Amino acid sequence: MKCSTLLAVLVLSGCGRVGTYGPPPGAVNPVDGGRALIPADTEILSDQDIARILTARVDVPDKMRIAVLHLSHDRGSERSWQPSFSGIASRSALDPVLRLVDDKRVFDVSFLPSFLLPDQKSVPLIREAAARYQADWVLIVKTTTRDFWKDRALGKDEARAFCEAECAVLDVRTGTIPYTSLATGEATAFRAEGEYSLAETSLRAESMAVEQAMAENVAGLLAFLGRLGGP
Repeated sequence: MKCSTLLAVLVLSGCGRVGTYGPPPGAVNPVDGGRALIPADTEILSDQDIARILTARVDVPDKMRIAVLHLSHDRGSERSWQPSFSGIASRSALDPVLRLVDDKRVFDVSFLPSFLLPDQKSVPLIREAAARYQADWVLIVKTTTRDFWKDRALGKDEARAFCEAECAVLDVRTGTIPYTSLATGEATAFRAEGEYSLAETSLRAESMAVEQAMAENVAGLLAFLGRLGGP
C-alpha cells in the first residue's frame, strides 16, 4: 500500500528537485595524513591541497553579486531545424533566478558577459571572468528539454515539454563548488491564435518548462543561503 501511494505521488508530481542540503560538517583526517590514499591523484592535486580544499569554509559577504552563466541548452537533434531556443531558454532561466535578491545579502543577479569567455570553457576561465566582473558567485546552468506534439484534426493542437535543469554554484574566492541541484519541469501548451505553426507552441511550452525547473532550483538555493551563515 505504501509503495502504491509513493508511486502515485511520483506520477502526479509535475516537477522535482534534488540538491545540496547544507554546507559539509567538516573533513575527517585520514589515518595517515602524510601518505596519499590514492597516489595517482597527487599528479593533479596534492594531498595537502585537497586537505585545504575540503576544510575551506565558504563565507557569504554582506553584499554579494551573483553572475549567471547559461552554459548550454540541448533541445535534441530531432528538433534541430527549429529556430534557436538558446536565447529564449536563457531568458526563461533568468526570470526565476532574479528571486535570489530575496536574500538580503544579494544585491545583484545578472548574466556573466559572454565575451569574457572563450567557446571552450573551464572552471579556471569562468572564475577569472567572474573576478573581472566582480562577482562573488557564479550560478552555472545547463538545461535540456524534450518536446512532444499532438496535431489534432478536431480541437486545438497541443505541445508538451519536459525540462531538466542542472545548476552549480562556483565560489569565486575559493574556486570551490558549495552547491549543486538538479530539477525538472513539465508544461503543456495549446496552440494559440496568431501562432503560425505548432513549432511556436512548442517553444512556448519549453519556455514554461525551463522556468518551472529553474524556479525549483532557485528555491533550493535560497534555502541553502539561509542555512549558510555570513562572515
